[in-house]
Amino acid sequence: MKTRLLVHGSLLLTALFYGASYTVAKEVMPRLIQPYAFILLRVVIATAFFWLAHPLFESKRAKVNSRDLAYLAMCAFFGVAGNMLLFFKGLSLSSPINASVIMITSPIFILAFASFYLKEKLGWKKLTGMALGSAGALLLILSAEKIFARGGAANSTWGNLLVMLNAMLFSVYLVLIKPMMARYSTFTVVKWLFLFGSVMVLPFGLPQLSAIPWSSFASTDWAAFWFIIVGISIAAYWLNAWALQHTRASVVGTYIYLQPLLATIIALWAGRDRLLPEQVLYGLLIFAGVYLVSEAKK
Repeated sequence: MKTRLLVHGSLLLTALFYGASYTVAKEVMPRLIQPYAFILLRVVIATAFFWLAHPLFESKRAKVNSRDLAYLAMCAFFGVAGNMLLFFKGLSLSSPINASVIMITSPIFILAFASFYLKEKLGWKKLTGMALGSAGALLLILSAEKIFARGGAANSTWGNLLVMLNAMLFSVYLVLIKPMMARYSTFTVVKWLFLFGSVMVLPFGLPQLSAIPWSSFASTDWAAFWFIIVGISIAAYWLNAWALQHTRASVVGTYIYLQPLLATIIALWAGRDRLLPEQVLYGLLIFAGVYLVSEAKK
C-alpha cells in the first residue's frame, strides 16, 4: 500500500513538473538560451549528479555487461538525446498549450510501436483510436499559424511537428527500457542513459553555449533555469524511472493525460498562452483517440 501511494505520488509530482516546464522553459528559451545549449546543460549537469549521487543511494554498484551497455546507449538516443533535442527545439517554436496537447499522443505511438515490435493485434477500437488521435494531432499541427494569427501564443507548424516527433521517440523509449528497469536499479539505468545522452547532444549544444549572456540573467531567469535543470532533468526523470520500475508502463502512461491540463492551467495563469476553440476541438479528438486505445488495451 505504501509503495503504491509513493508510486502515484511520484507520478503526480512528475506530471506537475512536466506541466509547468512548458511555460517555465519559455521564460528563458530562446530569449537567453538556445534550445540545444539548454539541453546540453541539462544533460551534463544531470549526468554529474546521477554519477556522484549513485554511491550515496546504493551501496552495491551493479556491473552492467557490454551487451546491455550497447542497449542502454540505444535507449539513451530515444529517451534522452533525440527526444530532448526535438522537444526543446519544438517548444521554442510552439506554444505551451499546443506542445502539451500533442505530447499526449504518446500512448498511440506506444501502441503503434508495440504492434510492430511485439506483433500485437490491432482491433477496431485500437485502429479507431489511432485514427482519431492522429487526425487531432495533424489538425493541431497544421493550424499552428492560424491559431497564432487569432491571438494565440507564438506558434509554428514546424515546432508542433518536432514536438510530435519527440513524443514518438519517447514512446519507443518507454517500450525499450522496460527490460533494463527489471534487470538493474533505477540509478544504474539512469546514470548510464544520461552519460550516453550527454555524448550524443554535445555536438549540437556546444556551438550555442558561447552565445548565452549569463550576465543578463535576472533572478526570475535563474529560477526558471534551475527549475528545468533540477526539477525536470533530475527530479522528474528519476521519479518517472523509479515509478516505471515499481508499476506497469500503462500506469505510468496514464499520468501523461494530466500534463496538458496542468500545462494549460499554468500557461493561462502566467498569461503565456490563450486557449482557442480550435485547440479544444483538436485536443478532444486526441483525448478520444487515446481513450479508445487505452480501453482496447484493457
